[in-house]
Amino acid sequence: MLALLICSLLHEPVALSGNSPHSLKDFQGLKLNLFDEKTGRRYLKVSYKEVVAEKKKIGFLTMNLSFLKINDLRIEMDANYIKSTKISSLFQKVSSQGGIRYAVAEPIRLIIRNPQSNVRIYGQKGKFNADGSLRIWGKVSLIHGTDSKEMDELSITTDEAQNCLLLTEKKERIPLLTLPLCRQP
Repeated sequence: MLALLICSLLHEPVALSGNSPHSLKDFQGLKLNLFDEKTGRRYLKVSYKEVVAEKKKIGFLTMNLSFLKINDLRIEMDANYIKSTKISSLFQKVSSQGGIRYAVAEPIRLIIRNPQSNVRIYGQKGKFNADGSLRIWGKVSLIHGTDSKEMDELSITTDEAQNCLLLTEKKERIPLLTLPLCRQP
């Protein structure tokens, strides 16, 4: 998801003018579509307004570290055309990148389309964790079909054995929702 965008810009910098590589901060209003190599169908759409580097303050002290803030991140995923192994790989790549690991999306919107229904997730903040999960917190809304639920925090992980996404509230062990992914060989 966001991982693919971030990793592709970090590992294969885009040279828009001359030979100078660009970073995420150089793009405003970025929209990215990814397509399945075999079917040609879009499985991921990522967009954001801008990325800014912020120096955090603790009281009157300013830390000498910059943290990336991704403004208005929107991710749309078609569960019919992406496998959990690909999502896991992307999550791991993002969570292992130095500065990107600490990037926070404010706000974050995620739409997952699957054959049964659409799942919409809205949260004030979101970030990739070192364990390879996507954490969304701050007035999180989870809308699945006609059902909706409000919570403080939601974690999204993958289950490669079952080829599905697991949506878990806070630190619970039992998933709130299990979403099957691509069933193609």
